[in-house]
Amino acid sequence: MNRLTHFLAMLSLFCGIESRATFAQPNQVIELGNRRELFVDDHLVAEMKNVQLTVHRPTREEIAVNCDEPWEGNGCGYFTVLQDRQEGVYRMYYHAWQIPTGIEPGGPLTIAYFESKDGIKWNRPSLGLCEFNGSKDNNIMLDRLGDGGRCHDFSPFIDANPAAKPEARYKAVGAGFENHKGIWVYQSADGVHWTPMAPGPVFDKGAFDTQNISFWSVTEQKYVLYYRVFSGGGFEGTRLINRAVSDDFLHWTDEGTIAFPEGEGPHPLAQFYVNQIKPYERAPHLYLGFPARYVDHGLTASTALLPEWELREKRMTVAPRYGTAVTDSVYITSRDGRNFRQSNDVFLRPGLRTKDNWSYGDNYIAWHVVETESTKDDAPRELSLYATESYFTGRQSRLRRYSLRIDGFASIHAKLQEGEFTTRPFTFSGKELSLNVATSAAGSVQVEIRSPDGTPIPGFTLADCDIIYGDSLDRRVGWKENTSVAALIGRPVVLRVVMREADVYSLVFE
Repeated sequence: MNRLTHFLAMLSLFCGIESRATFAQPNQVIELGNRRELFVDDHLVAEMKNVQLTVHRPTREEIAVNCDEPWEGNGCGYFTVLQDRQEGVYRMYYHAWQIPTGIEPGGPLTIAYFESKDGIKWNRPSLGLCEFNGSKDNNIMLDRLGDGGRCHDFSPFIDANPAAKPEARYKAVGAGFENHKGIWVYQSADGVHWTPMAPGPVFDKGAFDTQNISFWSVTEQKYVLYYRVFSGGGFEGTRLINRAVSDDFLHWTDEGTIAFPEGEGPHPLAQFYVNQIKPYERAPHLYLGFPARYVDHGLTASTALLPEWELREKRMTVAPRYGTAVTDSVYITSRDGRNFRQSNDVFLRPGLRTKDNWSYGDNYIAWHVVETESTKDDAPRELSLYATESYFTGRQSRLRRYSLRIDGFASIHAKLQEGEFTTRPFTFSGKELSLNVATSAAGSVQVEIRSPDGTPIPGFTLADCDIIYGDSLDRRVGWKENTSVAALIGRPVVLRVVMREADVYSLVFE
């Protein structure tokens, strides 16, 4: 396949063209096993007719936390949210900061902590660890690095490495900005009390002036670090995302800037601020990121129509971009951690103007999504995301929760007109096929299993398939009420999915 054919194929999918042929090699067989596949890209898709890949936006929910204590301020951000299932607790980490705005003086930059039993209602514990204005009655977790300098950001994770020691069950990366600049690494047994793993930075080949994140990759069997660089070196040029890997969390190998197809990814007008990349828990071979998109149109007629213009004017006396820059969030995906695709639509918009949005620092999504119980009657569990609000607007900021269907980042979507998609050939190891699927009352989904040459397999034809309608995270597909596909385990097959007014979010053989 030549480059033009490849580009047109990719373009057709992500621009919503409803019929296309795959750019993949038709004879390639994917080893699916029993892993879950999300339709966030066309990795598994060979052909689509009258259906399209659709991005779904999260639903706005309640305010999760207000950062309104004296040691906090208008610049609280770079949030990390973790769900510790072993301890039955959700943990939230963030830098607490009052940014100097031309109206209010700046304040100290510290790392603080919230805690929750359900990911919905959060409390600010009195940790008694760091002193502020003569008292340790606060939730400040870390106020200085090992060299006495400020910690610009601090992003913990629960280490899934089986070799991790109990005292290092939690690990974190933080960026030093004052004395010894670079990435510091920390460990903790409980996620609250931290000790440095080295006397200084372990990695210094970057700008690091945003939230830098790391994790243990189950798929790669390495620690992975994503961090900020600039295209011109130093702090000049376009903001980019780089990647490094490590076997021990102490010695890192730089792998350079992550790649996007032409026309996607950060560029001078719409730069990526935070990266927020992490393996998706239900499908750890998929890396999902939620970069904040930083856009500075300069001083235009629209700038004066944004919320709180007088406050913006005063902020601009400190730095012009403090009043003119605006931010939203997109989502990106990767299957190898190095090559990414950008979604075909914005993921989180600023929304209708209020005094608390349309500012630089608005809509930064916390690292990362977690599962929570739904607050809506007896609805099933859902994904919760958290995004910043009220950044730069006075002396406080806050974090709002958003909800999203489990696996619900994107789907293959059919409208009223019947459509279908066909998968590439694959093998599987599970005994039943489960779909995360939703239809209208008049909608439907049916699945046919074929040989790679397109021949329907007897007993698994479209005519045999029970009509699927409803809305379920785990809908077992049956053929004349037989849900077992055990007879086909290890055999290359193709799925033909016929649908009307429906969304298919993911599938798994289990």
